[in-house]
Amino acid sequence: MTSAQQQLASLAGKPDDDIDFAEAALDISRLFQQRVAAQESLQRLDLLAAAARARVSEDADLLRQVADLNAFFFDELGFTGNQQDFYDPRNSFLDQVLERRLGIPITLSMVYVEIAARLGMPAHGVSFPAHFLVRIGRGSTALMIDAYAGGAALGEDDLDRRLAEVYGEGVLSIRANPSLLRPAGKREILVRMLRNLTGVYRARGDSANLLEALTAVLNVSPDLPDELYQRGLLYRELGYSPAALEDLTRFTQVSDDAEEIAAASEIIDALSAQPVKLH
Repeated sequence: MTSAQQQLASLAGKPDDDIDFAEAALDISRLFQQRVAAQESLQRLDLLAAAARARVSEDADLLRQVADLNAFFFDELGFTGNQQDFYDPRNSFLDQVLERRLGIPITLSMVYVEIAARLGMPAHGVSFPAHFLVRIGRGSTALMIDAYAGGAALGEDDLDRRLAEVYGEGVLSIRANPSLLRPAGKREILVRMLRNLTGVYRARGDSANLLEALTAVLNVSPDLPDELYQRGLLYRELGYSPAALEDLTRFTQVSDDAEEIAAASEIIDALSAQPVKLH
């Protein structure tokens, strides 16, 4: 296990409040890049927050603070969504997002949140369906903004339209499902970042990095059924039968999907019947 994987595995037993999101996100970057200047990236976040502090008045109301931070983050610094190459893995690497000022909704949101938090603003990531958002404030007066769209404010009607695009018209609404806007935990965000990367590497046919990403998900949050199943199938494809057996067996113990359990059981039986190779 690499040192970056070991660092991510150390998070499994930690309470969410004890996880340093930026450091963990940089560990993810280290899995897929030969060189990551982690300390420089952390210092860059601090320097950006220091610069933002000169532009965002701590005495202003929250709406004014958000407007000032948006002007600094999106207009002055130029952070923006990578619409030309959304599936570039670098969009998911915190160090690269800070350097290139390009990202996807989840990484742009979390850079924004990290800076806002350093200013004492009550900002959190929100794992909204299909599109990660930022929530600033508490209760019914909280603001929802889209960091991928230049900090655009989203009202209830906007959010309902986005739900309709994912689930169909009238299936879900914010009024009936306010939990959709709850602040996401750090572990939850890290898992979502890694799931984005599994999708990127699967689409590219990059088995080595796909395995790295699936392993990282399971290090951060062990016993996730989907990842156990996917990694078990990948291990089988790569010819690692013992590892495939271990993952698929564990999958049958933690999953509630009867159909997939039946499919996994057939694979387990076939793998178990294979002769043991002696080397």
